[in-house]
Amino acid sequence: MGETLLEVRDLRTYIYTRRGVVHAVNGASFRVQRGETLGIVGESGSGKSMTCLSIMRLLPEPGGRIVGGEIVFNGEDLLQKSAEEMRQLRGAQIAMILQDPMASLNPAFTVGTQIAEPLRLHCGLRGRELRARVVELLQQVGISAPEQRVTAFPHQMSGGMRQRVAGAIAISCQPSLLLADEPTTSLDVTIQAQYLRLLKDLQRQTNVALIFVTHDLGIVAKMCDRVAVMYAGQIVESGTTLDIFTQPRHPYTIALLNCLPALTRGREPLATIEGQPLDLANLPPGCSFAPRCPLAQEQFHTTSPPLQEFLSGHSVACWRVEQTTARARVLLWSPRQEEHDLYGQTPSPLTGEGRGGGEARHGSQSLSLPLPPHPNLPPPGGKEQYLADALAPRNGVVILEAQGLIKHFPITRGLLFSRTIGTVKAVDGIDFRLRQGETLGIVGESGCGKTTTARLVLSLERATGGSLQFRGQEIATLTGQAWRDYRRAVQAVFQDPYSSLNPRLIIAKTVSEPLLETADDLSKATIAARVAEVLSAVGLRPAMAALYPHELSGGQRQRVALARALTTDPDCILLDEPVSALDVSIRAQVMNLLRQLQDRLGVSYLFIAHDLAVVKYVSQHIGVMYLGKLVETAASAELYAHPLHPYTQVLLSNALPAHPNDVHTEVILPGEVPSPFNPPGGCRFHPRCPQAMPVCAEVEPLLREASPGHGVACHLYDNP
Repeated sequence: MGETLLEVRDLRTYIYTRRGVVHAVNGASFRVQRGETLGIVGESGSGKSMTCLSIMRLLPEPGGRIVGGEIVFNGEDLLQKSAEEMRQLRGAQIAMILQDPMASLNPAFTVGTQIAEPLRLHCGLRGRELRARVVELLQQVGISAPEQRVTAFPHQMSGGMRQRVAGAIAISCQPSLLLADEPTTSLDVTIQAQYLRLLKDLQRQTNVALIFVTHDLGIVAKMCDRVAVMYAGQIVESGTTLDIFTQPRHPYTIALLNCLPALTRGREPLATIEGQPLDLANLPPGCSFAPRCPLAQEQFHTTSPPLQEFLSGHSVACWRVEQTTARARVLLWSPRQEEHDLYGQTPSPLTGEGRGGGEARHGSQSLSLPLPPHPNLPPPGGKEQYLADALAPRNGVVILEAQGLIKHFPITRGLLFSRTIGTVKAVDGIDFRLRQGETLGIVGESGCGKTTTARLVLSLERATGGSLQFRGQEIATLTGQAWRDYRRAVQAVFQDPYSSLNPRLIIAKTVSEPLLETADDLSKATIAARVAEVLSAVGLRPAMAALYPHELSGGQRQRVALARALTTDPDCILLDEPVSALDVSIRAQVMNLLRQLQDRLGVSYLFIAHDLAVVKYVSQHIGVMYLGKLVETAASAELYAHPLHPYTQVLLSNALPAHPNDVHTEVILPGEVPSPFNPPGGCRFHPRCPQAMPVCAEVEPLLREASPGHGVACHLYDNP
């Protein structure tokens, strides 16, 4: 075992508010070795970020206080240090990367000035030596032309580049410990892969210890040596990453792993965790997970289990660890293992019961404790049956069809006598077709035209050219009642439910608004009945209609947004990153709900996302976009089994693993997506393509069928 750099012992951080004391961190204990990566995972509100802020001694004022415990760093208790001593320590020996780089970068200063600040304070660098070190750091974090970027402001950089600048500031003084709090949440899959590779390279070069806070278990599987699972301010399980993924012992850990969608699993319903995370201002006595645990007994509600080591390096805080040990078999990483060894009956969409796990007896009641799915095995019925089902043709009515759809935005200069100086080709001639009861997923990096396509479908933008039809009628020509019918039939659910819901309106007003806009002469009783009906359909109690958005959890708010879209009985719902802001457990609930509603109501979805596993789970067909063009289209199972376009192959290679042993070749793309203001000639992907040929820079490839139902725009598949 290596030398311990950081040891947190029984840390208790409370926040004193008007409504009571929030037990943000409630007895957390863990340690980090030099050069090690520790992942801290858990749902929102579990205390992950507050633990990091406690280590930095940067608690929210005036209510935040560390009321107990020890934080021993390099043999010294940080809680005994003065404010001035902590200022000398921060940045020099302990650094932190925040989730939103714009929140940690000052928009009024250049990035060079901000990187130079800790170097000037802690290292005493000045003049040419200081500038040379700043340029070196920008180069070290992979920013091209660092000499020019030194004078750039944060708003002049993309999100990925801003996050790299935040990383350069954090490593500038070569700290011993780096805290990374959700640093990749807002990044695309390719930029995320670049950034994670960067952090690993920096760790190898400097032997820095890394604490990675995340709710994404795929990042944990890829990045971390050890894992600490956090719930209600406490560490409930810790161990090596491989042990946690293959031999989870706490029911909460097992449930989190079951919630994880993966590229290698089928479209069977995801298991979910019943209930909501605890209110940390009103913690119940006993085991904090008991109210949601399928194995809980009466005495668990009065006595809290200690965190105890039951195997070398593997600790669990659970009264039923012997039962979970006996029943939770080791998941061998072998695709040759028989399917029935790991797959039992299909889990309930609501409880997650029944997946290949054992049963623990609670009196005379049998309670199922599901195991995480094995990521290398197909779902029940075998791979052949799964592919056949996924590729089976659907002869539903065409709801939405685009042909040569174009949206260009002119760039003008001048106020009184403005003139056009260029054009942003956001969407540049795409074709797609959405049938009734199906889901079309659109994936791609930021700036590729996904959201602009959504705005065209919603008629929030007017197309520059091409055709966009709803049930055979051109949307741009609809007027009068036909236009009102279209507004009723096409609804939307956006990424952030809190920003899309009016905080001053109760849920009943919000949900009924589309109905009032599209239907005439409805009585109050009819509207109230419809609101109650759609709230029940999305799994919410009708009584919640009297609440305000701030009184609901994130998952409940997203369900309200979906209920609002369902109020008018739509034919098509546009889903723009609907689960990317949700915890893994809440995400599983919403994804299951989307599938259930589609099966029951026959509604069609246009699903926009950058998480490839989520898109695969929801969608029957997928289109891959790059710089305003669709470069590949196919049935979901076909696209993931046989990707043809180099860009699709790169996206899949950059997808996060579902298990630490899920090792695959990762292709890291150089740079970021070129500007749609001046896209490259020929194939737009050729400057970044690992398989580019001379013809790619000269001739733009057309989208052609390489096999029945599988289209690709790539010269690699041109007929000789």
